[in-house]
Amino acid sequence: MKYTLGAKDRTMTYTKNQIEFLSTLRKMFPGQTQFTRKELLLAKSALGYSVIPVWITGDPQRKSGRATYSFPELSNDPASLPVSNDTRGAPRKNLIAATSAAQTATP
Repeated sequence: MKYTLGAKDRTMTYTKNQIEFLSTLRKMFPGQTQFTRKELLLAKSALGYSVIPVWITGDPQRKSGRATYSFPELSNDPASLPVSNDTRGAPRKNLIAATSAAQTATP
């Protein structure tokens, strides 16, 4: 995803948690690049998040309709996205339970 800040174009980098969220969406809903709020709630629950991350809901460029969000970067493998060393993000409730739930979750 690219954005313009002043006169410079910048390429967005992603945190490891963002890559994990994107990878989970891709596994749970193969081939999709737009997701409903309900689908995002399933993914956040599978990962143990208490809410849908704000980098999704707070980004007006992701909003593609009423309760629908766009993820154009999912047209490619999330593992190929640029990753930053930023460790910000909300802690998860129970990582072990969340990991097993993400592996067994079905849409």
